Amino acid sequence: MKIRWTSESVRVRIAPAELSQLQANQRLDEILDYPGGGGWCVRLIPNEDESSAFGDRETLFITLTAADIALLSEETREGVYFQETDPPLRYYIEKDFPCAHPRPSEALEKPTEAFEPNAAFTERKAKTE
Repeated sequence: MKIRWTSESVRVRIAPAELSQLQANQRLDEILDYPGGGGWCVRLIPNEDESSAFGDRETLFITLTAADIALLSEETREGVYFQETDPPLRYYIEKDFPCAHPRPSEALEKPTEAFEPNAAFTERKAKTE
C-alpha cells in the first residue's frame, strides 16, 4: 500500500496483489516504524457492514464492504471513496497505476507492482502532458 494523507484526506493506493488479498477476505496492513520507538499503521479490513474509518494513536482502521471491494474489482473503476464527518475526512481507496513522472535515481525508490492504466486514466494523463 501507498498512503498519502493531508489534513483533509487519506489516500490509500493498492497494488493488484493487495486487491486480490481483499477479495480473499484478508486484511492489509502497512506499518511505518519511525525513530524513537513510535510508529503508525493503516489497516484495511474487508467485508464489514459499512465502509468507514476509525482509529487510535497508532492505527487507522479502514473498513470496506464487500460491495465496495466488488466495485474496486471492476476493470474500469479506479477507486472507492467515502467521507467521515467527525473529524471531516475524505477517504480514497484507489488502484495504484504507474507513476506519471519518473522518480529521480537518488530517491532510491524500488519498483512496485501497479495496475495497467485503464482508458480514463490514460486520457487524463494525456491532458496533463
